[in-house]
Amino acid sequence: MTAHTTKEGLEINVTGTGYAIRSSERAILVLQAQSDQVATPKEASAALASTTKAIRDVITPHCPQDKTTGRTYEGAPIAHYSTSTMDTSFHKERAAPDGTTFPTLYSARQEFHIKFADFDLLDSLAMELSSMKNVKIQKIDWRLTDATSESIHNIARKAAAKNAITKAHDYAEVFAGVKTEDLSEKVKAMDISERSYYNQSTTPQLHHGKGQRFVKREKELQFQPEDVRLEVQVTAKFVVK
Repeated sequence: MTAHTTKEGLEINVTGTGYAIRSSERAILVLQAQSDQVATPKEASAALASTTKAIRDVITPHCPQDKTTGRTYEGAPIAHYSTSTMDTSFHKERAAPDGTTFPTLYSARQEFHIKFADFDLLDSLAMELSSMKNVKIQKIDWRLTDATSESIHNIARKAAAKNAITKAHDYAEVFAGVKTEDLSEKVKAMDISERSYYNQSTTPQLHHGKGQRFVKREKELQFQPEDVRLEVQVTAKFVVK
């Protein structure tokens, strides 16, 4: 909070905060597919292409698309998936002390972002996909639908605005001696800006044991959906007239 006197009156700058929390409605599974180290970039690309085709073969039956529009049908268990650009890298070991040199080796990798609407399917496919050679789960992002996101944004925004007004009124009473019954008339907002932050809870380092949020059963992984938290901050300048 900052406050100073201007020719218009006491100026009060405050930041109000509002929150909204909802249960996650979508899960984005992030996979990384990588080739073995091979002799040429072309071989690395070909090896990766074989793996990514196998991944697509698992995904596509669960996200049928309208042939006319190219869009996934509403209500499909997998709402959408996308891939990153293929990245090729190389590795070359230093020469041995006796002068022996080693060949340069190449590998390729690519990420898949798969948005699940069906969390039961997420459990079963995550097990199937992560058991593939050279495929690993990077993380899971828990998300909301666009409609829910818009709805809770409105709730959090109003809460943040009310919090900012309450702070401005408190300071006006103390520093400007404004009576409680006169606050609404004498304390006016002159400038407002907004920022919002989603805490889209993730499940990092799925293959490293500590801090995991899933249970590995005999035939599948069982993920535990987490709440999605939205925080909105409203920064406002008030003038006490």
